[in-house]
Amino acid sequence: MRAQRAGHERNSTIDRGYESVGVDSIWGVLAQLLGTLSGVVIGGAITFLASYVNERSKWNRSQGARWDERRLQVYSEYLIVTRAMHTLAARLVRIRAGATDIEGMVLQDGIVRLGELEGERIQRWQEAQLLGSPKAVAVGDELNRCTWTLEWFAQGEMSGQDDWLLIIREAYRLRKEFAIAARGDLEVADTELEVPVWVDSWTPREHMVAVRQRAQPVPQI
Repeated sequence: MRAQRAGHERNSTIDRGYESVGVDSIWGVLAQLLGTLSGVVIGGAITFLASYVNERSKWNRSQGARWDERRLQVYSEYLIVTRAMHTLAARLVRIRAGATDIEGMVLQDGIVRLGELEGERIQRWQEAQLLGSPKAVAVGDELNRCTWTLEWFAQGEMSGQDDWLLIIREAYRLRKEFAIAARGDLEVADTELEVPVWVDSWTPREHMVAVRQRAQPVPQI
């Protein structure tokens, strides 16, 4: 009997040992699986985040390029039609002064064309207000007022040679300022543009005198 009890105790001890070893093995396998799964999950999350950030960055760049292209188009079209109005207004002022237009344009036809350009300028300006920076819009507002003043001269509502010279130079200055603001919006390097110093007595003849002086050979020492 004693021998049988001793045998049963040994077997029970062995079984408990096996059970202990089995439980430890299961926990070890579970821990290993959890570690592997957590690594997969974390790796997948990191990959997803990296992919998301990369795609988001690409989307932002593409959107930025898209709006820059649109803004460039709007700014260019506004400046082109504004410049065309200024040139036409100058031609009409010369016709009113008795000069013959180089292309044979008559006053009334020029006035009609000026009104058509004004309608186009308004449309381009509305687009510029939607996409332009506050600085560009502020300069554009001043440029628009200058354009209206030029129209008054062209229509005979205002006159005076001295005032005319002042307003056309003001128009030139504001076109330059608008171009500078536009270059800043488009992140063009070296946004500043040199504005020439106007001389009150400037005419093409004076300009040719200056050109001839610059063309003089350098005196030999």
